[in-house]
Amino acid sequence: MTRTDTACPTRHLPTLILSLVLSCLVATPSLALPGDRDQPMTITADEGTFRSGSGEATFTGNVYLKQGTLEVWANTLDIRRDAVTGDITFLEAKGELARYQELPNQEDGLIKVRGQRIEYRPEEDLIITEGQGHLTQAGSDIEADYIRYNLIDESLQVRSQRSTSNNSKAPQATWTLQPGALD
Repeated sequence: MTRTDTACPTRHLPTLILSLVLSCLVATPSLALPGDRDQPMTITADEGTFRSGSGEATFTGNVYLKQGTLEVWANTLDIRRDAVTGDITFLEAKGELARYQELPNQEDGLIKVRGQRIEYRPEEDLIITEGQGHLTQAGSDIEADYIRYNLIDESLQVRSQRSTSNNSKAPQATWTLQPGALD
């Protein structure tokens, strides 16, 4: 899969993640619903802090973010946005468990990411999920303690709790693939 548009990385994030994670579920890139990035961003939380002019914000306590079909739930959410475009340049969600979901297009259905920590760095085309990580779309999914996904070179690092703790009784990473997922 080749990235063809870098103007709004968050619009493509869910489809890119799952496509590579599940060994090319789809042959062509899928886009988020048209207009998602142009929608207003609504955030609810118990508390929030902002750095005027920097595009940096931190929200704590029952955080919920919604922008178009993009939704994030977390105990703590740190966001950095480009001061000119308003595009997200960094997002870190923490919680028990933090969740991220988006509808890339009507045909593929919702993509969902969850973990104790979800970090997205669009400038590096990198997403990291730590602690009870899980990615799913259209019935296919991956579960691992740590998932590091580089969208540029399409590399994936997955570590189970067993491998990080050297505990032979800890769970391994698990992939569930629907028929045709590896085609």
